Amino acid sequence: MAGARVRYERPTFTMLLFVLIFFGLIVTVLDPTGIAADGHVAITDRSLTAVEQALLITGASMVLSGIVIRVIAIVTLGKNFSGRLRIREDHTLVRTGIYRYVRHPAYLGAILLFLGIPVMVSSILGFLAMFLLVIYLLYRIRLEERMLITRFGEEYLEYMRHSKRLIPFIY
Repeated sequence: MAGARVRYERPTFTMLLFVLIFFGLIVTVLDPTGIAADGHVAITDRSLTAVEQALLITGASMVLSGIVIRVIAIVTLGKNFSGRLRIREDHTLVRTGIYRYVRHPAYLGAILLFLGIPVMVSSILGFLAMFLLVIYLLYRIRLEERMLITRFGEEYLEYMRHSKRLIPFIY
């Protein structure tokens, strides 16, 4: 298994990812019930309620945390990182740093980022649209894990037994 050739992700899956991101962002921005850039609810021009302020802070925290986690994950992967699902000939299995705690921290960061945006602007429609992206990313994780099992065999299976997929200590 080690050294086995692994096929690349189909370009249609990469295109689907970008379509889902674009769709989610557009729905979030165009949602008339969301918070406008000036801090007012777009449809009524009223000030934010305490709940909306809490959602704004929560969403902004999710976005910031997602960016930080994703950057740390990508830096930790180094040359092993790719925006497409693929495994290089000289690919190594990274189990250090943030990868000690979860197998897919870059996806965790992306999920926090993309769900945080509609939470930040109180957009229910945007949250639902972004949830489609989360479903796609969960599917993509499964594809990636199959590729990693094909490439690293028992070494990756052992890593799976001792680490969680996305959420430390939980999942």
